[in-house]
Amino acid sequence: MLCLRLYCGVYPLRFSKLAAPVLILLTLLFFYRLAFTDLILARGDTFAYFYPYWQARNAAFMAGQLPLWSPDLFMGVPLLANSQIGTFYPPNWIVAPLSPPDGIRVSILLHVAWAMAGTYLLARRTLGVDQLAALLAAVLFGLGGYIGAHVEQINQLQGLSWMPWLFLLFDRAIRLPMRTAPLLAMGLALQFFTGHTQTVFITAFGLGIYALCTRQIRPLLVLLIAGIGALVLTLPQLIPTLEMTGVSNRRGGLNPNQATAFSFSPFVLGRGLLPSYDLLIFGEYVAYTGVIGIGLALVGIFTRNVGAIHESPLPRLRWGTPLSPRVTWIIVMLIGLFLAFGLYNPLYWSLASLPGFNLFRVPARWLALFALGMALLAAVGLQRLRDTSRPRIAIFGVIALIIGGLAASSTLTLRQPDLTPVSLPTNITLIGWMVALVVLLLLAWRRAPRWLALAAVIELFLASQVLPFNDLSSPEVYANRRFTTNQLLAYRDETASPVFGRLLSISELLFDPGDRFALEAHFRAAGMSDAAINTAFTAIKMQETLSANLPMLYNLPSVDGFDGGLLPTAYYTAFTSLLLPPDELRTVDGRLREILARPEECRGACIPDQRWLNLMGVQYLITDKIYDVWHEDIAYDTTFERTLSPESSLDYVVIPPFQATALNLLVTCAECATITMTLTDEAGEETTISLPLDVNGNEPTPVSLALPDVITPVVVHLEADRPVTVTAATLVDTRTGDFQQLQPAPWQRILSSDIELYENSDVLPRALLVYDVRFVPDSDLGSEMALEGMRDESFDPAAAVYISGETIEEFADVGAQRGDAAVTEYAPTRVVVDVHADAPAFLLLTDAYYPGWMATVNGAPVEVRRADVMFRAVPVPAGESTVIFEYRPVWLPAALIAGAVVWLLAALWVGISFRRSATPS
Repeated sequence: MLCLRLYCGVYPLRFSKLAAPVLILLTLLFFYRLAFTDLILARGDTFAYFYPYWQARNAAFMAGQLPLWSPDLFMGVPLLANSQIGTFYPPNWIVAPLSPPDGIRVSILLHVAWAMAGTYLLARRTLGVDQLAALLAAVLFGLGGYIGAHVEQINQLQGLSWMPWLFLLFDRAIRLPMRTAPLLAMGLALQFFTGHTQTVFITAFGLGIYALCTRQIRPLLVLLIAGIGALVLTLPQLIPTLEMTGVSNRRGGLNPNQATAFSFSPFVLGRGLLPSYDLLIFGEYVAYTGVIGIGLALVGIFTRNVGAIHESPLPRLRWGTPLSPRVTWIIVMLIGLFLAFGLYNPLYWSLASLPGFNLFRVPARWLALFALGMALLAAVGLQRLRDTSRPRIAIFGVIALIIGGLAASSTLTLRQPDLTPVSLPTNITLIGWMVALVVLLLLAWRRAPRWLALAAVIELFLASQVLPFNDLSSPEVYANRRFTTNQLLAYRDETASPVFGRLLSISELLFDPGDRFALEAHFRAAGMSDAAINTAFTAIKMQETLSANLPMLYNLPSVDGFDGGLLPTAYYTAFTSLLLPPDELRTVDGRLREILARPEECRGACIPDQRWLNLMGVQYLITDKIYDVWHEDIAYDTTFERTLSPESSLDYVVIPPFQATALNLLVTCAECATITMTLTDEAGEETTISLPLDVNGNEPTPVSLALPDVITPVVVHLEADRPVTVTAATLVDTRTGDFQQLQPAPWQRILSSDIELYENSDVLPRALLVYDVRFVPDSDLGSEMALEGMRDESFDPAAAVYISGETIEEFADVGAQRGDAAVTEYAPTRVVVDVHADAPAFLLLTDAYYPGWMATVNGAPVEVRRADVMFRAVPVPAGESTVIFEYRPVWLPAALIAGAVVWLLAALWVGISFRRSATPS
């Protein structure tokens, strides 16, 4: 009569013939669009974060390698150390041959079903409820709002799916520690391998509460031993992650303001705990089990003597008398909700500075414990309706009062103080709440548990239509390359160098794709909704601008990226402060594209100091096109606003050649000035024209400098006798009305499509010799000293370098010398540079500094030093040298071997225990 038995001790945990098929069918029903169409998730973290990382990881797997390093984000990032990509999580190995969208699709379906299976068994084991009640608990947790709202964070979903299983294993381990504690340790390790360490911390904290509710020492010892075992089992991932923590922005923990960011607000209590049928609020605030689920949970909270497990009334707090399972889950549920309030919870202000709590943002994620507790308590409530007479009338009053209060509190939603997307409930949602409440009260009064369970499923299904897994887009938004990518890939294929220039994107994604109408017609023919079409266009625009982590999809190196965990490193955060406007806080998760896009201040793009772009190797710049200015049918490219003065001039290189009769400028000047223009044609002849400006005001004003004849210039040189801001320059042929927009050297526009793509001709080589060496302490203070020196206008990154660490006398004050460095091999984990130096120098490699990078000079090991805050450098002697950089973490072989051995021993232990448990006595 059994389809599956899981032996965790002497007694098997049973899945009936009915339960497993029902859970699978419900998963496919709720996720029918993801399961039975080719539509994909194309929003948020799934599209811009996980797809690129999964592709890099899977490519390494398919090549028979570990994903160790990628040069395509943040000027270099460790992959294995980033636990969020789930390198050691076995289910991720299974989907490696699939494309990232399909792999994540399969993983979502599997882990939702896994979460429900664990909740079903947990309800059966700890609460003793029957199959119907346990199935309801599984549905409310696995198909409720909390899980459904987090499918976009696939690693978080994977971790959450293990939460009920770990409570189940812990409950068994309390009674049979020698046999089950190793299995609990393995479960904790697998949850850690999913990559969402905050979920691991929340689960461990919940298990601690569960242990305390037993009011015995033994469960705490079991949990401690299992936790230690889990740490040993996770060594292959734990060691590199701890190493990355040491150089991350979170190495000292987050400050209280950061740790309380995205707290569950009392102002969104009703919107978060009640379902929505039209608009989805911020996903981190969603934790509903439905109106019917809440009502049944309240029945469970205010009743006792449920199922096979006898429980006494609410016990007195006497050590040694365990709390009942129902009371235990009430406590777990309430603590989860209490901690989720974060910023709005005075106790959390103190907790936020404690180890563990200070490593994570988004206290709202504590709602995971609330969601699981509510699902289990609803199972208790349903069982109560089956086993006893009609509940007391007072319970119906409490249900109506609490649900009515939650509904009424939704009127406060717009008072939410942060900027997360929230909205008032619409009439459809209000009617849905009312109908669900009437159905709940009617069926509970008539004691119809089967109909109540069915009504709860229907309610969740209707609410799920606005959850992220039903906001799907065409697979083309992932698979089809856009114009920008095609152009850059063409350049990469043409280059003879092993190193391809990096890119920086600055955009608010305010443009419309040029093929919007054709795409929209295609999407509508495919049956996509307006919301799904908007999602698709956002994804397309992110593809066009190569936003966030999307450059990884095409192996195009970017100086930007996105990561909300331990990346980017603190070194990157410090260095990129040089790129940001003076009033901007330092970025802790990348996203330069958004930070530098300031329409009011910089006409859409605050272009950083050219020195830093050259140093970082930014050869390609992507900006919005919508800020171009049109005046009298002439277009002006306003991306590169520059200032002319008696001390500074401007040069514009004209490519391709253009016959012009005038030069039009957009200028601003506080007082009248004279602009002098010198045009040099292909024969080297110069034409000079001066024009007094009579311009007033603070807005750019168009002026035209007429040429004495038709000229085909190759260079346009501008000077001024007083400060003048030149916003744009355009050559015009007044005979035909044709024009050509110009960009100041060293920039040249190479693509004008939905966006504008520029090339930098002054970019520094990836590897260069530097003789002016300045030493600073290898500390945060030393980094700030280096930044201060680099901000000096006289600092030339091509000639000088700040080296962190001890001073090497022979490299100090060498003076100006010459030398060459050529990259002959460039791979993710290996870089070879041939060097010719006239004197001892430092070879600067403008790739991200990170522990684990080793170097040899002519075969002899040398220390890799941190240079200019975030790059790599090694000392080289005079003469010819070959320098090899390799990423070879010293811990890697030992961690892998130790992890494999411990897993083998744990598996043997569990296997032996399984056989003993399965053998009849």
